[in-house]
This record gives sequence, structure tokens and C-alpha cells, in this order.
Amino acid sequence: MNDLEHWLRSAMRAVHQEPSPSLLSGVWRRRRDHWRRVGACGTAAVVALAIAVPSVLYSAHRSGADASRPTAGQPGRVAAAPGSELLKCGVYGDRGISGGELGAHWKAESVQAGPVWFVYAVSGAWRSSERLRGGRFRDVPGAILAVPNGTTVEITTPPADRSRFRFLARAASSGTYTLRDGVAAVTLVGCPSYPVPTSIPEAYAAGLTLFYLPLGYVTDLGGCLPLEVATPPAWHVHWAAHLSRHGVC
Repeated sequence: MNDLEHWLRSAMRAVHQEPSPSLLSGVWRRRRDHWRRVGACGTAAVVALAIAVPSVLYSAHRSGADASRPTAGQPGRVAAAPGSELLKCGVYGDRGISGGELGAHWKAESVQAGPVWFVYAVSGAWRSSERLRGGRFRDVPGAILAVPNGTTVEITTPPADRSRFRFLARAASSGTYTLRDGVAAVTLVGCPSYPVPTSIPEAYAAGLTLFYLPLGYVTDLGGCLPLEVATPPAWHVHWAAHLSRHGVC
């Protein structure tokens, strides 16, 4: 038994769930099959979201309960901010997953704005789009956002730039995009809060919901991407991040 499986078994005993002998292999298999279906590549392979060990702890702790029901720290069903795409928690990675394996020191390579982590922004994961002919652009795929479990936020750009930055929710057959595609903002609804063992390594992003955006975004903003973080119910902006190929600009 390796260290990861030993830790996983111990943690599940803490929530009074006796794991089956094939638990770890089952986690790997379900994650691998899911990302194969959505065609994850690039950053997804580096980040290895397939493990998502804390998601198993979340599932065990909830004992089969519906993740959309109200729990402590989350008011239940939340509507998207006006004009924004709603991305919700999914225990097995439909949109957001509670926990997932990032790098051992991923926080040092990411940028935080209030409750939101722009994962690997310092490493250049958040950058400008490649400009093509005819007003078309190449998307920047594989963007990853992280928010604390039980948190709801909206991420957008300042009003003056909202026509120049678009999150992409659906693939175009051409593989290229214009600034009329996508949406100007996303609303992230984190998974319900649950007790997190203090011994979980930083790499597993325990207590956070990770949102992997396979298509990412498209923008004609060059050099610096201004992004804002707002919270319900009034959706007032409270935090801002200015990202570039080299992190904060």
C-alpha cells in the first residue's frame, strides 16, 4: 500500500466510511474516463485532476446526499449573476470538483483575488489570445479557477472591457472564435463545505472547489487581463486581479 492509498483509507475512516479494497483504482478509473470524454489535454494533463482524492471524502461525508441541497456555508440553489454562465459543483467533475491534485506548491504559482485563485497564473496559464485573420482568435484553453467550498462568486472584467474578454462555454466547429462568442462572466458555485483533515497535503487543494474550463476564454486584450470578483446578492465587485503571461501585471 503506497502513502496516498494509506492516507485515503485513514481519512475515510475519520468519516466512518470503510473503503473497499478497490477504492483508489475506482477513483482513478472514473476520473480518467471523464476527462477522456471531454477531451481534456494540455494543462489538464499537467494538473492531473483525475485523482481528486478529496472528492471521495466529500462523497463519503455526505453519505449519498444531494450536493445541491442547502448545507452549512452554502444557501442551496443559487442563480447566476445577470449575463453570466453558471458553473456548479459536481462530485465527479461535471463542472466543479471538491479538491483535486495540483502541484505541491501550486499556490506560489497562482494569483489570489479575494476568495478566488487563478491557478498557475504566475506560470503563464492566463495569457492573451493568439490573434488570427478576419477578427478571429485562438482560445486560451485549460484555465483553472478555485474557490473555497461553500462560496459563490462571479468573475468578469471591468465594464469597459467586457466586450473584449469572453469565457467560452461551447466549442466552435472551426476551432477559432470571435468576441461575439461565449459569455462575459462566469458564476461559480462551490461544493458544500465539509470537514477537511488537517493532514491533507497542499497538492490536493482540500477545501476548495476546482473549476476546469476546457475551452478557457478568448480576448483581444494584450499584455494584461483585468478580472474582477463579485459576490451575491448584489454582485458588487470586491476584488480585482490583473494577470499577464508572467503573473500579475
